Amino acid sequence: MFRRIHNLRKIKKSKAVREANEFDYNEDGSIQINVGLKDSDDFFSPYSYKTYELMNPDVAEYIDMCESTIPVKEKVTIDIYTENPTTNQEKIRIRKTVKRHQAEQLAIVNQKLRRNLLEGLIFSLIGFIILFVEAVLYTLFTNMYLDTILAVIGWLFLWDGLEVMLSERSELKRQKISCLRMIEAKVHVRKYSRKIQRQYGFGEFEETDEDEEE
Repeated sequence: MFRRIHNLRKIKKSKAVREANEFDYNEDGSIQINVGLKDSDDFFSPYSYKTYELMNPDVAEYIDMCESTIPVKEKVTIDIYTENPTTNQEKIRIRKTVKRHQAEQLAIVNQKLRRNLLEGLIFSLIGFIILFVEAVLYTLFTNMYLDTILAVIGWLFLWDGLEVMLSERSELKRQKISCLRMIEAKVHVRKYSRKIQRQYGFGEFEETDEDEEE
């Protein structure tokens, strides 16, 4: 047992664990989510069209994964780096797509929250009705089997309703907070510079001025 505790402490102090718990902070105190692309087209789904562009699912999954490790109280910034230069129009396209993706995710979460509340209330109501019927029948005549069956079914519905509203709803609220944070996040689109190359150990790229959000 003591050896296992010692091994756990050793793992917590390892370099890999320390690096996993470290974040890249901006000057404004927000935490960076860094995304690396070959060029701006890699950011979009190959199946989307110009009038309604969607994020590449791999990029969206990567950003969501990075965001999930950041404490809720922290603000985030999405820094997207491309090897090839991007025009101002392409940068605007990327920013709009990020905001639209998060807004669509928020709409899905809100819909799930409404359905979750409705299901929880319906299950709880059914449970109360069954328990009320069981209590009324118990005052009229005694049937141990029927009484037990109705009580079990009533409490099952009541418990399921509470579980839906308590456990599942808390996770949906967490997702809603994440979506709201990502909608408010600043999105920077930049070409790899020598400064970024030195910081993250990338290959040789031409040095350019870093782009700031318009």
